[in-house]
Amino acid sequence: MIDTILFDNWNTLVQAPGLMRGGASVEIFQRSLRDQGLEYDRDGFVEAYRGVARRQVAEAEANGWTEIDYLRRLLTVLERLGVAEPRRSRLAVGAWGDYLSEWPRQTSFYPETPAVLDGLRGSYRLGVVTNFMDGPTARRVFAALGYDAIFDSLVVSAEVGYMKPSPVVFERALGELGSTPENTVMVGDSYEADVVGAHAAGMRGVLIDLEGAPEPQLRASDAVIKGIGGFPEALKRLA
Repeated sequence: MIDTILFDNWNTLVQAPGLMRGGASVEIFQRSLRDQGLEYDRDGFVEAYRGVARRQVAEAEANGWTEIDYLRRLLTVLERLGVAEPRRSRLAVGAWGDYLSEWPRQTSFYPETPAVLDGLRGSYRLGVVTNFMDGPTARRVFAALGYDAIFDSLVVSAEVGYMKPSPVVFERALGELGSTPENTVMVGDSYEADVVGAHAAGMRGVLIDLEGAPEPQLRASDAVIKGIGGFPEALKRLA
């Protein structure tokens, strides 16, 4: 019997299209660095950033999906561009802060989300399990959206030290909820993080297919929907 539902956050319950599109973070970092008075090769910044990012992701995966240090990424990129200390740290902290400040400003519910959550409250234990790089910023978003009154557990990867699909984050949520994997469904827009991660933790996984997932991923998911509005019907089928 399903008694617990876990949700991813961004691109599942809420939207921030200006931040979730590819390259958005780099654009904000570059604008902030320019506003802080740094003169640099913009193409060189992008090339360095991509290289450092790829290495960090590979290291995180090799270590069981440990959380990525994004401030260290910026510091490494600026070092490669020849920016010396202490200016390098000051610039990186400023750009990182400018980027994080955009998330509470640009995040909003999908139109269908409030009604879906209202229909589930009281009948299920509800939790959020999100990969997000800064705990305080995620908590500001949660507070603005009234999550404490809706959810029984809010798990942020930056606070745990591991990202989905690591079982660590799912186990944290289940522990806080007092739930068992076999009675839990995970809902999210990332096949690897949300479906593969859920299956590895013994849960069912519902994929929100925003961009046309490959057929093998669709078949491997326990249910596939196009948006959060389709979840209540999918839940009926799973039950």
